[in-house]
Amino acid sequence: MIKLSLGDWLYNAGVVGLVNILEHANKNSVTYDDDNARAVSFSINELENFDKKFFNYFIDTYEHTLAWSKVVSYKNQIEQFERENYTNFNEQSLKIFNVYIDDLKKYLKSHSHVSAYKLIDFKFPALDKEKEIKKVILKKNEKLENKIDEVKEMANKIKEVISFYSQPDSKKYIAGKNVIYTIIKNAWNGVSILNPQTKEDDIYKDYNNYFPEDAINYLLTDRKKSKFNCFVCDNKIDNLNTEMGFLNATGFDTSRKPSHVWNYDNDIAICPVCKLVYSCVPAGFTYVYNRGIFVNDNTSVERIVNISNKIKFEVLKSDNMNANTTYKSIITAIQEKENESFKYELADIQVVRYEDESYRFNILSKQILKVFRESEKELNRIIKASYKEADIYFQIYENLVKKLFNNENLFLLIHKLLIYKLSKPENVFYSVGNIKDVILVNLNYLKGVGYMDKEKDVLKSYSGAGYYLREAYKKKSSENKLDGISYKLLNALKTNNQGMFMDTLLNCYLYTDKQVPSFFTDCLKGKELFKTIGYAFVSGLIDGEEYVKKDNNESREV
Repeated sequence: MIKLSLGDWLYNAGVVGLVNILEHANKNSVTYDDDNARAVSFSINELENFDKKFFNYFIDTYEHTLAWSKVVSYKNQIEQFERENYTNFNEQSLKIFNVYIDDLKKYLKSHSHVSAYKLIDFKFPALDKEKEIKKVILKKNEKLENKIDEVKEMANKIKEVISFYSQPDSKKYIAGKNVIYTIIKNAWNGVSILNPQTKEDDIYKDYNNYFPEDAINYLLTDRKKSKFNCFVCDNKIDNLNTEMGFLNATGFDTSRKPSHVWNYDNDIAICPVCKLVYSCVPAGFTYVYNRGIFVNDNTSVERIVNISNKIKFEVLKSDNMNANTTYKSIITAIQEKENESFKYELADIQVVRYEDESYRFNILSKQILKVFRESEKELNRIIKASYKEADIYFQIYENLVKKLFNNENLFLLIHKLLIYKLSKPENVFYSVGNIKDVILVNLNYLKGVGYMDKEKDVLKSYSGAGYYLREAYKKKSSENKLDGISYKLLNALKTNNQGMFMDTLLNCYLYTDKQVPSFFTDCLKGKELFKTIGYAFVSGLIDGEEYVKKDNNESREV
């Protein structure tokens, strides 16, 4: 039996990945240790045909994100056109048809696909077919019905390609190439299937020879006379040839950078079993568009595997995968509703993100997890909210969650959202109600870290005061003054200038001959309370009508 125990975050990701791969092939292949929750065991026999298990896991898990899937998925659409004899084929259908052709031609001649063709038993002139398939162009004053025969001709050629891609060998190698360059390369590079100088064309054989076969040979060899120790598990090894340099943003090449080790004498080497574990790191992470996430809850193997799979399920089930989906999936997985006690027993956990080819780390405390739990409705309402800055779109949900992950308050985000709502309304895709949601989340955060004890219901009073002051200005036909007043109040809030804020506020109420609400005296009790009251008030002043009409609407959206 092979027994693996949890260690540091990267090794844990490898253990989770290895368990995922084995259980995907055979649910009963691993045994969780009853005496030691941080350990898992499996038979050495499970390493037989591990190359197939390895690739099958990635292909099956990420199938609908792969280029291979995007090619074959159009089959159903063509069959529908044929059943209807193209009677419902319109200009929008033609537009989608041509976009598909553009993508198909790109995939057919891509280097990774071309290198896979020679491994496939079913021979097909893919590159010749790529030249034959062309977009159907509808010129000015041309009628679509006159182009249907050309569409049918291209559709028949496309069906030939789809038939080729649908062959078992085609999926095995083309989809296998896809997962190498979209998933696996995020975790490691430069060796085996990701070695540009590899002499083995077959990706399955290449991976098998370098990882599982090496591990099997190592396990079956007597190592009593070995002089060195594995840097990770401390087991005996014969030499220091196997380094960690193949791991992205983690290892290094000791032959090129000997100064990284003590006295220029390298002792950082790993055994073939640990090398195999590290090769499974990409199966422990969840990747979306070259960004990965892994929750290192190392209290037990079973728990860390369950969280990993829950995140993967939540992320990959979505048709619109993005950063919001990833972060929402983390929160959902950590706070599994089916096990209420789990939320309260949970210790501080580590979240590892892979972005821009580097790893970033956060510790989620019990307090932050509580904020997410108490802010579920507000977070769900801002999931689609965004804004444009320098021609780049930013998701409010993503920015908010990142700040909470870093244990930061949300005042800067709230300030930016209010400023943009005032100055660049054409670039914002959120309502003032969404800003209120962010303020509510921030209030929960401030309560959690001990800065405030106010309940979220008081925000209605603060924002309502802004609304009624706005109405008073409307009655005096002075609504045009409100933008300038809002800017002045926001400037005072950003600089924490309570005097400026109160002076501006008193002038406004004197101008409208209204009584100043008593709660404004709380502004002097601390900057967090001052900013919370101030931003809620300004949000009501900008568009307070939204609070009156929608405050009780749980499905508020942009």
